[in-house]
Parts: sequence; structure tokens; C-alpha cells
Amino acid sequence: MSEFQAYFTNDGSVGLYSQNYDDIYHSATGALTEAYEKFIYPINWDVLLLHDNINILDICYGIGYNTKCFLNFIFQNKKKFLKKKNNFKKFLNKDQSSNEDIASIYADKIITPKTKNCNETIYTDNVFNKISVTAIDNDEILFGLSPFIKTGVKNFKNDSDLLNKHNIERYLKKKNKNFPKIKNLINFQILSKIAQNSPEIPQNPRIMSILNTKEYSRFFIGDLRRINKYLLKYTSSDYNLSNLHNIYYRYLSYCYKNRLKRYKIQDFDFNIKIDDARNVIIDDKNLYNLIFLDAFTPSKCPCLWSYDFFRRLYEILEADGMLLTYSSSAQVRSAMKEAGFEIGYIYNKRLKKYQGTVAVKNKLLIKHPLSDADLGLLNTKAGIFYRDENLNAQNEAIIASHKIEVENSNRISSSQYLKTRRNNGL
Repeated sequence: MSEFQAYFTNDGSVGLYSQNYDDIYHSATGALTEAYEKFIYPINWDVLLLHDNINILDICYGIGYNTKCFLNFIFQNKKKFLKKKNNFKKFLNKDQSSNEDIASIYADKIITPKTKNCNETIYTDNVFNKISVTAIDNDEILFGLSPFIKTGVKNFKNDSDLLNKHNIERYLKKKNKNFPKIKNLINFQILSKIAQNSPEIPQNPRIMSILNTKEYSRFFIGDLRRINKYLLKYTSSDYNLSNLHNIYYRYLSYCYKNRLKRYKIQDFDFNIKIDDARNVIIDDKNLYNLIFLDAFTPSKCPCLWSYDFFRRLYEILEADGMLLTYSSSAQVRSAMKEAGFEIGYIYNKRLKKYQGTVAVKNKLLIKHPLSDADLGLLNTKAGIFYRDENLNAQNEAIIASHKIEVENSNRISSSQYLKTRRNNGL
């Protein structure tokens, strides 16, 4: 599968192993579970629901779990979100609220609501009028495969030779009792947007070869694969999106057709950027409500974890926006803080522990501030961040420069820092 190897993670969703980076894309706990726990559940939905239109920047889109989970989560919680959203709009009219967090934010005038006229009609059939996603990845193949990836597979088997060869088996020790699933309607919406905005992607012969290879068929949704075959009859010049909708409807079961009639999926724009993320954000004029940073680990891909990269992300984040990432590195958090962000933990309710990092401009949006111990780590050698002043350096050069800076630093080591805290009873 390109330069990637596919396997099922413990929640029945597909994970990828990159041979080039010698690293896994997804958690062994489950690719989909990880996306929900590190990128979707930590979102401050109370604040996000105050917006009518939202922009999302998905850095290192991969096979699209973070974007698809976001859309799926709205799909699953539509009634609750609409009720809460309308209650918030009533609060803006009446200037009062039962939600203390939102009330305190507006009372201090730290966040300016997007709705200019509080007397306008506030009820809507959609949670948001428009969701715009800018998805960045440097591999076209992953974009093309993303709508077809299976989730929620309960009785799966992995290729032991593949797992042993790439040392993946150690990540898959026990099965997950949770088998989350992305609605096929979400996958279809992604496919339709890719076909509409980048018709060359579904027609890429390499993508078609992978989708039709028996070795990989167990990882892909059969109905959507048949739709994609039919789609190839249309050229980019005469392609009509309505044709794809008709084709999709043709392959649905009777039950699913009725469900489709009852539900109109949230409208969204899907902008594909096949490029280095640094090139994309340099000239980006958008402001984003959410930024998902899901790059390979800093030691593998330092160019997307540098102070200079975070400084640019700070500039394109909305005043009440959030940047979310799985990384808990002192080095990453130090770069965020230096770039101007307020930072905190992401709390995993299932595991009852902190995982990942949330970065915001507004300190009131931090639910779980860093401890004194973790803040102190930012001032040790472990907190010396990568630098990429012009956002165009090679990874090897960034790592080499960082190594020299660490070696010449007078900062205390992280191990000595932690030892001192223990000796002082902290």
C-alpha cells in the first residue's frame, strides 16, 4: 500500500505503518479511539457551538480519521448540539447563562461572539451553517484511500508476518472491547468532495490498483469501492457531482435509504493540499477554530514541531480557537509556549490520565493546566525546541542544529531536575 503497511488496530479500525519513517501512524489501542480521545472529545464544544461557520486545519490528514471523527461526532450528537446551540443563542439575547464557563468568558469580553445581530433568526437544521476543512498531507495515495477505510471490524485477523517484520506486534497486546465506527455516509461525503474538488485523485491508477488488490480488500468498504469503479467512467471534464449521489443511492440497502432520507448531512467544504504543511500555512489567509496536529513524532519529523511552525499556527488560530495534538513532549510544549500559546493537558476519561496537549490563545479555555513539575520541565534541556526560521529546512539539518544547541546549553537535564524535585519532596 504505497510505502505503508496496513493492519487492524485493537478497536477494529485500520492502522498504518510507514516504512520511510519506521513509525506507526496510529495507536495500538485503536486508530479511531485515539482520534476521538485526543482530537474530538477535548474540544470545548460549548465555545465552538457559538459559531455558525467554522474552519478546521487538519495537518497530516493521513487516512482522515480526525476529520471523519469530527463529522461523525456531529452526526451522532446533532439533536443535543442543536438544543445547546439554541440555548446559547438565547443567552446572547438575554445576556445571561446557566453555563458558568461561557458566562465568565463573555462577561470579561475576552471572546467576541461571531453573531453580530442577536435579534436574527437563530434556529437551523444544521449544527453549523458551514464546516470548512483544509486537509494537508504530502501523500496523494492516502487522500485517495481515506474514504474506503474500514472501522468497527470485530472479527479481524492480522498478518503475523507483517507484524513481526515491522515490529508492530508489540503494539497489539490486547483486544479493545470498544468498536467505534464511522458512518458510511461520512465516508461517502469525503469521497464526493475529493471527486468534486480533486477528480485526479480517484482516477490515480495506483489508488485503483490498491483498492482492487485482493491482499488489501479486507481493509476497505466494499460498497464504496464499487462506487469508485463506477465513478471512473466519468472524466474530470464531464464529471457531475449529482451522478455520484445517484450512484451511491443505488448501492444502499432499503433501511439505509430510509435513514438517508431522514437525515441531511452537515454541509462542509473540503480543501485538499498535497504539500509540505509549512508551504501551505506560510501564505494561508484563513483563521481556524480548530487545528489538528497529527504529524509523526518530533524526532522523526521535527519540521512540523518547531517554534517557528507553532508561531505561524498561532497567527492563524482564532481568538477562541484550539490546537490539539497527541504529543506530551516538553520540547513541543516549550515551543508552543514560546510561540505565545497557553497550554494544558488533554484528559483521557477512559484511562483516567493526561495524554496529549491543547494550546489556545485564551487561558480561560484551558480545563487542565500543566502542573508545576511539567512547567519546570520546559526550562530543562528537554525543553529546548527545534528551530526552522524560514520554514524550509530539511529534517536532518533541524535535528543537527538542535543537537548542537542542547550540547552547548547550560540548562539542567530533565533527569537531574526530576531528581531534585524528589529530593525536595515535591
